[in-house]
Amino acid sequence: MKRWLFFLLIACSCHKKAPPPEIPSYPVKTTIAEQKAAPIFLEALGHVQSITSINIKSRIEGELTGVYFTQGKEVKKGDLLFTIDPRPYQASLKEAQSILEQTLADLALASEKVKRYRTLANDEFYSQIDYETLQANFASTTALAAQNRAQVDSALINLNYCWIYAPIDGMMGILQVDFGNLVANDGSTLTTLNQMAPIYVTFAIPEFQLPQIQKYSRLHPLKVIAAYEDFTKETFEGDLYMLDNAVDESTGMITLRAIFANDHRELWPGQFIRTRLILDTVPNAVIVPYTVVQLTLNGPVIFVVKSDNTVSQRPVKLGQREDSNVIVLQGIDAGETIVVEGQLNLFEGAKVRIR
Repeated sequence: MKRWLFFLLIACSCHKKAPPPEIPSYPVKTTIAEQKAAPIFLEALGHVQSITSINIKSRIEGELTGVYFTQGKEVKKGDLLFTIDPRPYQASLKEAQSILEQTLADLALASEKVKRYRTLANDEFYSQIDYETLQANFASTTALAAQNRAQVDSALINLNYCWIYAPIDGMMGILQVDFGNLVANDGSTLTTLNQMAPIYVTFAIPEFQLPQIQKYSRLHPLKVIAAYEDFTKETFEGDLYMLDNAVDESTGMITLRAIFANDHRELWPGQFIRTRLILDTVPNAVIVPYTVVQLTLNGPVIFVVKSDNTVSQRPVKLGQREDSNVIVLQGIDAGETIVVEGQLNLFEGAKVRIR
């Protein structure tokens, strides 16, 4: 019995201790916190408006005898757009001119009579009442001549309305009345002419943001960035042109208007577009993808990878979000490695392996 106990003790003393379990490491993806200039902005939905939009209408009645533009193409100020049959108005002008000439002849005769009989009337060789009649006839003929001149001017104006010219540089719209039709002075629109460059973008913001805009606008002129959908793709830069002079009481919004050069005609009247009013720029902001931020009961945190491949859970203070990125105001330094994917299993001091 003692022999068996002896051998058992020897066997137990020769048995090796089991190694401690290996600490697991969690696969993660990482990125580097960047440092760059970042804008502080207000975002809103806006729409594009022409600075000048003109409905081309006829001010006279007549047959449309000429259309001299291509629909959807640009024209220059002074280009001929339409002609309306001028013959009736040429005839009216000639009639008014002939009536004026006849009146001027009568006026010349009345003036000559007044001159001839003035001396006779003064010397009492001519009746005073007859002389006053001559003077009245001269005055009425003078007034009639002025009236006839006005009729000539009116006929000339109507004749000039037979040719319709572009009042501004702009793009022509769809033709509403075809060649050969009768047009009337009834307010009907022949076509629309829109100014394309420069162009307005109008948008509205809540009234509580107005003091912020006023504060920064006193420091420097404000820029406005516009984009169709995504600000990471094609964008257009303009200047804040004006703030409306009152807040809309029914909506609590105030309207702002920006002006864009639109040299390449990217912005189109009536189009809805996203806008960003740039208030200021942070020169050396720390920028991280928004997906690295984890929201906890104690606030947002970010997992930072240390040199020994373990992570530290850092509470952070966030600033402006821009698309998929966000500014970190406090808690992260530029150049630190942060976990962007795989945070679900992580905790303070957890070991990671970078994929």
